[in-house]
Amino acid sequence: MGKALLGNEEEQEKAKEECSELLKILDNELKDKEFFVGDKIGFVDIAANVLAFWMGIIEEASGVILVTNKKFPNYYAWRDNYINCSQVKEYLPSKDELFSHFQSRFHSASTTK
Repeated sequence: MGKALLGNEEEQEKAKEECSELLKILDNELKDKEFFVGDKIGFVDIAANVLAFWMGIIEEASGVILVTNKKFPNYYAWRDNYINCSQVKEYLPSKDELFSHFQSRFHSASTTK
């Protein structure tokens, strides 16, 4: 995902295509399910936390959007369900603090290119 955000234009496009292929797999796995194992959060959902919470913040901070409701509807719905689940939400770090952190990192990386 790093090159999709910080690489040169050619590297970004290639990395975005690779990420899209992997996200298609996840999107297909989530078809007709609220979470990876059905209607309850399981180990795979917890392991995919980086995709649910962190990736969304990184997309917002960098301005590079990889996930849309139109392109990956099942994954998009899962991400929303997971992040807003009361059992998960109370343990997530502050979105505002993480956003500020990543936004400053992307800004400093773009000014050093």
